[in-house]
Amino acid sequence: MIYTIGYAEHYEKQFKESEAQGKPLIKIGRTIDYNGGSVWRTREEAQSYLDGRGMHEYSVYGVLADWDRDTEGNKYHSFNNLLVNSELVKI
Repeated sequence: MIYTIGYAEHYEKQFKESEAQGKPLIKIGRTIDYNGGSVWRTREEAQSYLDGRGMHEYSVYGVLADWDRDTEGNKYHSFNNLLVNSELVKI
């Protein structure tokens, strides 16, 4: 598992809706028009990113993906970009 951040109010609403439908919630990977979601190797790294920016309305969530296979470094930021659509999980 790797980790991402999300606006907690929105993500929690999306989790409830996806659970009611019996479908997983998906973090979007790379597309032609999108570099892919921001992801971190560890929960602590993702939390540190939030704490360093005072992003108190955001939370850390799990992503069922492989760091080495499913992400690519971002040359402008401390996170990697997700290359494939992957399931989100509450942690």
